[in-house]
Amino acid sequence: MNHFFIQLIAEKKVRRQIKVLQKIYDAKFPITVDEIAEDLDISKRTLSRDIKDIEHSFPEQEVLELNTVYGYSIDHSHYVDDLIARISEESPLLLIVNGIFQEEFKSIDEWADELFISTSTLHRYLTHLKNILKEFKLELSLTPIAILGEEVNIRHFFFNFFYNMNDISTISHPTQAEYELHIKLLARYDEIRKISNSSQHRRGMYWLMVVNTRIKQGHFIKINPELKKMQKQMETYKVLAQVVESLLPFFVVDSIPEDELVYMDLLTLDIFVYLGDRDISGFHSKSEIEAVDDFLVKAFNTLGINKIEASDLRVFISYFRNQILLSKLTPLFQKNVYEVNQFIKGGHKALFYKWVDLLQNDPIKQVANIEYIEDVAVNLTIFTHCMAYNKNFKARERHILFTFDGPNAYLNYLATLIEKFNIKDVRITLLTNYHVTNELIEERKVDVVVCNYKEDSEALNCKVYKAERVPTENDWEQIRNIIFYMDELI
Repeated sequence: MNHFFIQLIAEKKVRRQIKVLQKIYDAKFPITVDEIAEDLDISKRTLSRDIKDIEHSFPEQEVLELNTVYGYSIDHSHYVDDLIARISEESPLLLIVNGIFQEEFKSIDEWADELFISTSTLHRYLTHLKNILKEFKLELSLTPIAILGEEVNIRHFFFNFFYNMNDISTISHPTQAEYELHIKLLARYDEIRKISNSSQHRRGMYWLMVVNTRIKQGHFIKINPELKKMQKQMETYKVLAQVVESLLPFFVVDSIPEDELVYMDLLTLDIFVYLGDRDISGFHSKSEIEAVDDFLVKAFNTLGINKIEASDLRVFISYFRNQILLSKLTPLFQKNVYEVNQFIKGGHKALFYKWVDLLQNDPIKQVANIEYIEDVAVNLTIFTHCMAYNKNFKARERHILFTFDGPNAYLNYLATLIEKFNIKDVRITLLTNYHVTNELIEERKVDVVVCNYKEDSEALNCKVYKAERVPTENDWEQIRNIIFYMDELI
């Protein structure tokens, strides 16, 4: 579910109905009213009304299949997508934000008339928008309705808005002209540098759309003079200046100010793909470089990572150096997508919190102006996970011992799940006829014991993971993490 989109839906009822529809679709089996109501913490009466409203939204189709015994189910994902698309096309806040981006300067009364809602309802919606804008260090003016704040933060909000709405709404996608300009920029850039770029195409497209539109409207970035002076010395800046000069006829203005060129050059750090054999960065002071190096040395020692490949180290160094530069524009560049944060924090909890602690208590926090520690910790967790995964367990084969308990037929089912749980260079054993002891662990050279019951009779001399009685997807992910990080992090 698109969290950013849900935030922009001011109507609680609509947000709830989207969650209901998503809940039914995500279920791998028919789900009852009682189960939905309990999971979403709403009354069955409210839920029944929501389901009727959802069905009325698709009068030509039977979206929800109801079995009186088993519950509701949805067979096709496009029903969820269609409902979200219909809501987005009619959402007052989405239409207002797009209008502001297009510089439609209207009063509250004018917007209320256009959207066919009362001014009191619109005031309530705008209060919701104000709270979202605070996350981007921005304010909302009501006379007329407009977004106020530093240009760098305004652009960041619009980028996130359109980038996240891409799969949902038809409003304000990059134009064909902007698409062709983007292709020309990349081709000319590669031609001058004589190296293929490592950038994210789609992300770059939306940055180009936002920057191009804001420049056309006369809204320009102001760069710190010292940062501008240093960044202009970089090869990437000089190449970009050549590229823009050669393609200026395709832009919407007669000339691009130096501050805008520096800003565009720094934006390449935000769309850069981190690869072990590629790095890109700008100018850094000696103290900044030393702070990054010192932090990584301490961090790897704390995590128990004694040896790191040069390619992996380049990824960590590039990431930190790029964050230092981007944060000089705005710390908002540190922020992650909500869904990514939730996934990594849930699936790699132990490693994530180790990185949080490391960032909280090190001078790098001030040097890099780290304002969003959890977001940065998520990225560092991802890099560490990838590093461990790519090692492919060059040491001896790991042995993971599953000791599960349950009714006879259920144990047969668990045995099937375990057989499907296949990790390269890991030996898997399911043990049901022995009590697990340290003697048995030593004899069979067991590295990890996984059980689905509480066992306190003996403290085992190996890693033990307690899964749910019915192991969840998160359990399987946690077990993989234990294996991946055994040498590096335990």
